[in-house]
Amino acid sequence: MLKRYLFILIVLTSQLSASGQEQRGVLGFGLSAGASNYAGDLDDNFTLPFTRPGFGAHAIFLFRPRIHLRLAIFHGRITASDASGVNLSGNQYRNLSFYSDINEGGVHVIYSLQSRKRGFSRRNFIAPYVFAGFAYFQFNPKRMVNGEVYELQKIGTEGQFLTGNYPAPYSLHQFSIPFGAGFTLKLSKNFDIGAELGLRKTFTDYLDDVSTLYPDKQQLTDAQGYIAAYLSDPSVNPNEPQGKPDFSKRGNSNFKDWYVYTNIHLTYYFTTSLFKPYKLKSNFRNNSCKGLK
Repeated sequence: MLKRYLFILIVLTSQLSASGQEQRGVLGFGLSAGASNYAGDLDDNFTLPFTRPGFGAHAIFLFRPRIHLRLAIFHGRITASDASGVNLSGNQYRNLSFYSDINEGGVHVIYSLQSRKRGFSRRNFIAPYVFAGFAYFQFNPKRMVNGEVYELQKIGTEGQFLTGNYPAPYSLHQFSIPFGAGFTLKLSKNFDIGAELGLRKTFTDYLDDVSTLYPDKQQLTDAQGYIAAYLSDPSVNPNEPQGKPDFSKRGNSNFKDWYVYTNIHLTYYFTTSLFKPYKLKSNFRNNSCKGLK
């Protein structure tokens, strides 16, 4: 999936570069690296121990002195565990955990808080900015048990594939709204380095595979086996030796999950035949031939 996003990004930018012959502007390509994190039913505090690496690539088009358009891809991992969490009000006994890779492709509108009317090469040394946009991302929550990895969505840990009053299976492809802030530092005429905090509001509560109620354990065991029932309810509360009661609360469906990409990015800029119209100065004024001297 990440390779597909990268291919689309390269094709779009190459087509744009080939389209203009009488315009000029600034186009940048860059890479980013940083940390990804998540907030949801298993971690509502962006707990530092659950932070994982992330990396990305982007193309940025400087249409106006303050307004820029960025095409970006991002790959990272999110994870959380009740057993290792903090401030979870006793959820350690629930003992749920997950990890998931995130592959994202997005379009961001950047608003620079420093105008570049003096020209790009004479831009300010530091330029703070804010951004917002939309993105399409892929995820797949998993858990490892005894050295074997299980894809939780396929199991239906909340009864998604059982008959009865259960939620429908959730999609592993979703839209999100990225937004955040950052700044860039001018390294040279063509290079900027910067840092950014980017939040992603999603429209799913299943990044962690936890949202509603526990299913009927016997029904789930009959349909998919003992391991499915365990992945649905691995609780270790000594006061509940049989596990959580069927149809008791497993998660909170009132709040959707979030993920975050905090990064440092490096961008190389170059002048292209895009965006900014210009006219060639005439060398032949007043019927003279100054341009030939």
